[in-house]
Amino acid sequence: MENVITYNNDKGLLAYIQFLASRALRTKYDGTDPIFNFEDALDQTEIAHFTVDELKKIPEVNTLFTERWLPAPINLDELSKLPEGTLGYVYAREMKARGFDPNFYQTVPVVDDISYLKMLWRTTHDIYHVVAGFDTDIFGELGLQAFVLAQTAIPISIMLVSFGMVLISLYQPDKLKPLMTEISRGYRLGSHTPSKLIAQKWDQFWDVPVMEIRTQLGMNSIPEN
Repeated sequence: MENVITYNNDKGLLAYIQFLASRALRTKYDGTDPIFNFEDALDQTEIAHFTVDELKKIPEVNTLFTERWLPAPINLDELSKLPEGTLGYVYAREMKARGFDPNFYQTVPVVDDISYLKMLWRTTHDIYHVVAGFDTDIFGELGLQAFVLAQTAIPISIMLVSFGMVLISLYQPDKLKPLMTEISRGYRLGSHTPSKLIAQKWDQFWDVPVMEIRTQLGMNSIPEN
């Protein structure tokens, strides 16, 4: 773990501050590239190495790291032909309704465990929205990030949750309470879901009903708020 960013050389903190400042100055949404660039800047932080080490202690996830598994390219038209209620059908319907591209993410060469984790996260993130039941607006996104954070301390999830809280509290303080409610719901749901979302080979679930997947993951055992 040579050249790991620590508190003493401030690079991780500086990257966060720069990202926070740059986002705070934006009045309009300008895409996800800055988020991916910020995530790349976190590669050599201690939390990035810690996350990989912790994930590889989980046999199912360690298998993914060993195989370097990533989902096959997604074809929304083909998924739309699956029966209603299946993961593939619901995913394709939601992506089309929002005009989202399933391949929107920046790619990076998979050269080590950290770069593999980033690509695993980027290629499956939108599937998490459907399975965990979080919207794609700012509240839903941060709720999902809190879900992921509860299951796995992925660096970008930690940063985005804290970043969202800072910006909402500064510029939309009237929305802080509903934001915290959604973050709390996400963290609670993630904490009580025994199966890790990141451990699943999601392209094997396309023809499985979403409700059945949630049952398999243990989500249905969580009491309502």
